[in-house]
Amino acid sequence: MERQQEEHSRQLMELQAKHRREMADKEAAHQEEVSFLKSIIQKAKKWFPLFQELVYMEKFCLKVGFNERQTATLISGKPLFYEGELYSEEHRRKFTTEEAGFQVVKDPKDKSKLALAINGQVIGEWFKEQFGRLFSSVKRTVEPLRRGKGMGL
Repeated sequence: MERQQEEHSRQLMELQAKHRREMADKEAAHQEEVSFLKSIIQKAKKWFPLFQELVYMEKFCLKVGFNERQTATLISGKPLFYEGELYSEEHRRKFTTEEAGFQVVKDPKDKSKLALAINGQVIGEWFKEQFGRLFSSVKRTVEPLRRGKGMGL
């Protein structure tokens, strides 16, 4: 009985050691692959200066409300005609578009950056314009309170 326990303990230790070696090998292979992928990304950034901007633009397009297919069309530089709602993080609300043309263009203020344009206008400016229209229409409908001189008898 004691001999069986010793044999079992020895086999268990051998399996644990084998498992640790396999895990260390897998970790080393994983680190090597991560390092390789990081070097590819660095080269892509160096060779294609707008690469990082395209990644940011993809995230932005998805946040605004475009689906994966629409985002891919925009990222490829092709124009996209869209009708629906777009979300502005800055204004924390959705705005409706009616058959508007969208395209990813170089930012007019900083040519090293990209911007999303709606009908030729940078979308940030378009959102501000839409918010201004909404705010002014709400402002007009709410009339100021008129203060009287007391109760009329």
